[in-house]
Amino acid sequence: MSNTLSLGGTANIRAIDATNFVVAMTGVFDGGVYAKTTGVTESEDGKKHYELRHYFVTDDGSYLYTQDKSIHTPVDGKNHFAQTEYTVVEAGGKFAGLTGSFKSWGAIDYSTGIGVLRFEGQLNPSE
Repeated sequence: MSNTLSLGGTANIRAIDATNFVVAMTGVFDGGVYAKTTGVTESEDGKKHYELRHYFVTDDGSYLYTQDKSIHTPVDGKNHFAQTEYTVVEAGGKFAGLTGSFKSWGAIDYSTGIGVLRFEGQLNPSE
């Protein structure tokens, strides 16, 4: 069984289109990520609430798949502050047996589809 894993690193985001994103990762998830929006609503205060799936794959082939909720708060006409909680639904390789959730926050420029996030948290062995 795996030990507890402390997470940390950065994510550089680039939108492919309105619902698909590629991400270059540093830190524990050194490698790439594919993200897909599966739902979006907008609240009266202008915040966008996203449901997402992320597919993290590290340079050694280990993987983590997550089901997520993200809130994007407008800062100005194009920039948004993004806060996301990722919940693990499947893990393999060096992440096998880990479960739980972690968070990220950062900025996304909606006019270019480019952003940067910082993530951190801890995953625990499943019982």
